[in-house]
Amino acid sequence: MELILFAMISLVVIVALLASRLNDNSFPFPFDKKAMVFTPAEKNFQNLLEQAVGENYRIINRVKLSDIVTVRNGVSTRASQTAVNNADNKYLDFVICEKQNMKLLGGIDLVDTNGKGYKVKKDWFVSGAMEAAGIPHLRIKVKNNYSIEEIRACIKNRIIGNNTKAEPKIKGRVIPAPLVKARPKSKNQPAGVISSAAAKALPNTKVAARQIPHQQPHALPH
Repeated sequence: MELILFAMISLVVIVALLASRLNDNSFPFPFDKKAMVFTPAEKNFQNLLEQAVGENYRIINRVKLSDIVTVRNGVSTRASQTAVNNADNKYLDFVICEKQNMKLLGGIDLVDTNGKGYKVKKDWFVSGAMEAAGIPHLRIKVKNNYSIEEIRACIKNRIIGNNTKAEPKIKGRVIPAPLVKARPKSKNQPAGVISSAAAKALPNTKVAARQIPHQQPHALPH
C-alpha cells in the first residue's frame, strides 16, 4: 500500500514538473501572431501620406534611428557605443525616400496628444540626432480628419520642397593644439583666443564664431 501511494505521489510530482516546464517563461519562442501590423491611425496616415507625396517617393514604416544615422569619425569608442545603443532603441514611424535611388529625405513621427501614445512627449535624443545629422524630422498630431492637401503642404514645405541641402548642425572642426593659446587669466581679455598661426590657418575664424546666431528649433506642425 505504501509503495502504491509513493508511486502515485511520484507520478503527480513528475506531471507537475512537466507542466511547469511547458509554462516556463524561459521557453525560447513564446510568441503569437499579432492581429494587426499597424494601428488604425498609422494605417490611415500612411494611405494619405502615400497619396500626398505621389509615386516618385517611397514611404518606409518603423525605421530604426540607427538605420539612418551613423556615428562621426573621431568619436571615442565609449561615446560611439553609447550613441549606437541609444539609436538602436529608437525608431521613426515613417521615413520618406526618393523612389528611384532611395535617397533619405526626412522622417515623421505621429503624436497622440490624447495621451495614448508614448511619443506624446518629445524625445530629445531622436530630435537631437536628426538635427545633428541634418535630417528633417516632423511630429504630426494624430487626428480623425486629415486631408491630403494639408499633409502635402506640410511635407512639401518641410521635406520634399526644401531644395537647400541640409547640413549637420555641428561641424566637428578641431583646431590643432599647437595653434591654440591657453585661456587667459585676465578678465579684460576674451577667452578662447586663437594664436596668429591659427588665424592664418583658419581665416575669419573669430568673426565667424561671433556671427553664428543661436538656432531656434522649427515650429512643429501640430
